[in-house]
Amino acid sequence: MDMDIDGTDGKPYVLIEPRKLPVTKGSRNRVNYTNGESSNSLLNTFSEPKTGIVYDRRMRYHGNIHEDEHHPEDPKRITVIQEKIKNTGCLNKMVLIKAREVSAEEACLVHTEDHWDFVTKTAHMSDNELIKNADEYNSIYLNNETAFCARLSCGGVIELCKAVVDGTVTNGFANVRPPGHHAEINEPMGFCIFNNVAVATQCLRKHYNVEKVFILDWDIHHGNGTQKAFYNDPNVVYCSIHRYENGHFYPGDKALANYTAIGGGEAKGKTINIPWPRAGMTDSDYIFAFNKVVMPIAYEFSPDIVIVSAGFDAAEGDPIGENHVTPSGFGHMTHMLKTLANGKLILALEGGYNLDSISKSALACVKVLLGEPPSKLGPINPNQDCLETIHQVIRTQSKYWNCLAPVYYATEDRLPGQLLVDMAEMLKMYRTRNLYSKYKLIPVPLSDGKLGQRFTNLACCSGDLFRKEVVFFFVHDMADFRADTRATSNSINVSNSYMIDTVYLYIETILGNNHGIIDVDVPPVVNQPKNENQDLKDLLIFLWDNLIE
Repeated sequence: MDMDIDGTDGKPYVLIEPRKLPVTKGSRNRVNYTNGESSNSLLNTFSEPKTGIVYDRRMRYHGNIHEDEHHPEDPKRITVIQEKIKNTGCLNKMVLIKAREVSAEEACLVHTEDHWDFVTKTAHMSDNELIKNADEYNSIYLNNETAFCARLSCGGVIELCKAVVDGTVTNGFANVRPPGHHAEINEPMGFCIFNNVAVATQCLRKHYNVEKVFILDWDIHHGNGTQKAFYNDPNVVYCSIHRYENGHFYPGDKALANYTAIGGGEAKGKTINIPWPRAGMTDSDYIFAFNKVVMPIAYEFSPDIVIVSAGFDAAEGDPIGENHVTPSGFGHMTHMLKTLANGKLILALEGGYNLDSISKSALACVKVLLGEPPSKLGPINPNQDCLETIHQVIRTQSKYWNCLAPVYYATEDRLPGQLLVDMAEMLKMYRTRNLYSKYKLIPVPLSDGKLGQRFTNLACCSGDLFRKEVVFFFVHDMADFRADTRATSNSINVSNSYMIDTVYLYIETILGNNHGIIDVDVPPVVNQPKNENQDLKDLLIFLWDNLIE
């Protein structure tokens, strides 16, 4: 027993190592347990579910050698969490799983050999070399203990996952650092050295009775490293709820962190991003996302195990995340995830930089893992940004998951012989006819160039414009539609759908006062082009030069 592995007062706890599972050679081979039992029957031998915990105080040795600079990834992060769990009596109810160092073979299931070698060499670098190398990467620090702590953190997550798979425990919490979800295949970044969750996932799939893994990342930052590791893997779902801000929030990959990143090849739909457009999201927004997207997809995927990249930097009070998720919110999310995969659930610590917030949030999750009900939430009232984000996620992912409605019909799915007509074109034809029949407004002739292609029949004017002393430029969006759609196909029930157009009131008022009018209907655009405003400006200049001046 290693005396460095303890609670927080130096007194060692009883260590239980996971049952030894026979290792298979193939990544898809099933495990034959030596006693002939399945993992389910092993779990049934317990009268009550057991919760494991991985903690080793030696992980605190990874620190910032700039002693005069406080770093948010503070070594005390794991200490305060462990103290909170112990002081509430929860630690005595848990099974302490012994951490060990990840091997090169295991780490290289995700990372390159060059990455492994670089991390290993940091143990023998001078301070100046450590600072120089850290500066070459994105948001990391290094010291001579970094390699050891990173191996211990990664190996600890692997051991906890194995303990859950073999039935030693039902679920567990990995109180480890440095974190992992930003670490990419060939480089550390974002305070992360090895990608703990990704490596553990690959170890379970390669050696043990695990085929499908659901990874949920509720850290405030997008887990770029984890997503890239499984982007083309149809047997791993990576789902991230993160602050996005149009790609301006760390790690700042505008494309891969958006809801439009869905996975590649046969894994399309297996990457799900829920990108919050701003800070300030609350319990209501996260629970709404769980109910509408996370849990329906997880049930349909039906994983063998669930692993959470459990960063607590979305918690109330975190100086970086600036969201407002309460301990109760984290408890409810944990409670819902326990219903998956026969309860096989692992939470692995990622970020979280307010020591009070992370300790309270982690404790709430641990209590739920131990079987306590989560504390009561207030009324669920998601904000408008949440509703719009979830709508876009569902619109994107509904093509790949039957549980999500509506089903979006993409133009690339058109079958031979089908004619697709843009709704904007239909509205354009209707408005041109109606404006002439009711008000004798006529389309302004435009060239065949860029203006004509975009605005033909959308700029109309009164026929006696040149005799009016007052002329109004009236520039507006197209009318709004309210569609009653069918849940299974997203087709429109025409009889219960309609168009809202308040433009006619203004046109009638202007013409009723014997004024002239130039009506410009601005069409909607997909993926707003950079020159959209310039196009409109050019049109208005053209109209001024040719009709007014």
